Amino acid sequence: MLWGDEKRLCVLYALTPIHAGAGQALKAVDLPIQRERHTAWPIVQASGIKGALRDWCETAWRKNGLDEGLVDRIFGKAGEQQQSWAGAITVTDAKILTFPVRSQVSPFVHITSPAVLRRLSEDLGLMGKRDIPPIESVSKDKYVTLKGEVTGDVILEDIVVRPADHQSDQGWEKIFASLAPDVDKLLLVSDDAFGYLVRNATEVQAHIAIKHDTGTTEDGSLRYQEYLPTDSVLYFLALFADERSKLTAGEGGGQTFLRAREIAERVTTDGVSAYIQIGGDFTLGKGICKVQWISPDDLARR
Repeated sequence: MLWGDEKRLCVLYALTPIHAGAGQALKAVDLPIQRERHTAWPIVQASGIKGALRDWCETAWRKNGLDEGLVDRIFGKAGEQQQSWAGAITVTDAKILTFPVRSQVSPFVHITSPAVLRRLSEDLGLMGKRDIPPIESVSKDKYVTLKGEVTGDVILEDIVVRPADHQSDQGWEKIFASLAPDVDKLLLVSDDAFGYLVRNATEVQAHIAIKHDTGTTEDGSLRYQEYLPTDSVLYFLALFADERSKLTAGEGGGQTFLRAREIAERVTTDGVSAYIQIGGDFTLGKGICKVQWISPDDLARR
């Protein structure tokens, strides 16, 4: 059984481009985004997700007048052995769920793939969902419509896909209507097409530095930075356990012991309930995401 008595699935809808930096140059891009080693699909590593959750929760709890020590009690505290403890929340990497691609289908379409759905099925299973629909295979030049009305040939960047002979049943349409309500048009394409597009259709912006005294560009300051585009959809799992802090009443702290359910509510309701910022370039407005928390009970009702 997974550690954590409470589980939540968190869906992130990018309102602005996201730069979760990989820290090393890749070909012509000086500052690439984080990607899985074996698939090269975009991710946001769990450390960045947990750090963003901690920061946003700390700010929200302080504004709401909650216990100032709550962030250490829930997210853990580093220090000497007798004054440190593990947190009560575990998060996974944020994985790509749907990816926006420019197309002649106005204004754009989202894509996903059978491999993405297989991963999602496993994660939904960990959340306790059992009635997961089968996953259809898609040939390289075909697509299946999962959401919205799309017909005929579709241009995705520089490739063309055609409607498959057999379109999807209602199972996955219902799941995506629940997980990604802001996605209007969603196509299931082959793993090859999906992999090609998430590797080659991200956003790359040029940045420079300006000299304060002359207002001209500093020599050698030009750099190219990669972003996961606006309207990308990612998701991660959050597992909540009982408090592991050493500040509870039994150890002289005089504080009420926090159970997993209360911790989950503190984080998802009092902390990060609607929006969060992840990745770099916060002062440039990057990384702002809409947040949707989904519980096992929510999945059972949908």
